[in-house]
Amino acid sequence: MDVGFIGDGEMAEAIMDRLREAGHRLHRHPHGRGAFRDRAGACDVVMMLLPDACAVESALFAEDGFAAALPPGALVIDLSVLPPAEASANAARLADLGGLLVDAPVGSGPVIDVGGSDAACVRAEPLLRLFTDGVVRAGGPGSGQRGRLLRLSDRKMSDSKRTDRKSDDPDGLHRLLRLMAFDGPAESRLGTS
Repeated sequence: MDVGFIGDGEMAEAIMDRLREAGHRLHRHPHGRGAFRDRAGACDVVMMLLPDACAVESALFAEDGFAAALPPGALVIDLSVLPPAEASANAARLADLGGLLVDAPVGSGPVIDVGGSDAACVRAEPLLRLFTDGVVRAGGPGSGQRGRLLRLSDRKMSDSKRTDRKSDDPDGLHRLLRLMAFDGPAESRLGTS
């Protein structure tokens, strides 16, 4: 399979090593714009591991970004850490262009929470399992980012010696409120800004 990989650094190198070991042909680019746009159309899948939401948006949707060059049905696996609302918006924009996007942020532990449509997640999971055994389907677009935030929050709670969370939040209301807070103000989610 031809896999585009956008990003650099130690984690990117480790992931690319696993992809190569599995026999995939890699087309690497540091930021996904310019020259990569021409190669994107030849890729079965494009994976991104970029530093922030601005870099992801530029790689995908800038004038010289690669999203418009992808063939219909192409899969993008975003391994970057983004706000859930940004990941969801990117998935919607890519869907408008005929592509699929999975948000699967790496770096917060051995488990990768995966968000996206059923079809996108089914296609992404075998590639993700090449570099982790812990792949958990979290829900629709943006849910991979939400799951990561919940794991970080839960880890912080565990680190602060809270051993019995059920007594602190028996019905899960506090956890739900924390999850909602990661998406920003309710007005922006409801479109009543």
